[in-house]
Amino acid sequence: MAFYLLIAALSFLMLYFAIKKYTLKIDEKTLLEPIKTDIYPKFCDYIDEKIRELKCKVQNNELELLNLDKKDIFLEYLGDLSRELTFIQTMNLSKKSDELWQNELFNFLKKLEQIIEDFLKESHSINEKLRNDLMQNFETLKEGN
Repeated sequence: MAFYLLIAALSFLMLYFAIKKYTLKIDEKTLLEPIKTDIYPKFCDYIDEKIRELKCKVQNNELELLNLDKKDIFLEYLGDLSRELTFIQTMNLSKKSDELWQNELFNFLKKLEQIIEDFLKESHSINEKLRNDLMQNFETLKEGN
């Protein structure tokens, strides 16, 4: 009976140290990983705000379209982009991978710039201003964390 008690105690100790080693690795990985979980969703919110601003400016005729007949199409594209951004945000919310977020957002922003070029006059200056605003906001979010 003492033999079984000894085996049980050794098994317990091996299991205890294995679990402790595993949790230390998880804790270490978590500590080394930068705390950026809320930067990207906030950045997505800011991009969406910029899309809404574009929509309002077009609706109020503050921005000139290349073709006035395509105003509704442009507004529809902006609405689609807003929904796509929400989808990106929702799908990646639980993921902490910087690379994944950056790839998704880079492709999204390229698409937004292309739509602006296709529909708006002075698209180069609009895209440049948008790029600068987004870069500033992203830097502010990074510094806040």
